Amino acid sequence: MDANESVMLFTLLGDVYVEGELVEEKTAVKLTEGDSVYIKNGDEKAQVLYISSKALNEPISWAGPIVMNSKEEIKEALDELNKGIFIKEKLEY
Repeated sequence: MDANESVMLFTLLGDVYVEGELVEEKTAVKLTEGDSVYIKNGDEKAQVLYISSKALNEPISWAGPIVMNSKEEIKEALDELNKGIFIKEKLEY
């Protein structure tokens, strides 16, 4: 994984060991920098979702299912959700 990449794993079924550390079923983990990863299942079959994307290197703030860059943006999003205008028909950039 290079410095411009962000990688996370989610264990869908079963426990796994990531670089020797136990990650239990239904757990998300964000991997640190490196160029390889060793994943091994436990005693049972396992399914792992491996997600890789471009690293955004932005601040993160979250409340429930809403993820934004700041607490102010979270407050605005929750206000919009309460007013029923959170979901937009067209994206604005």
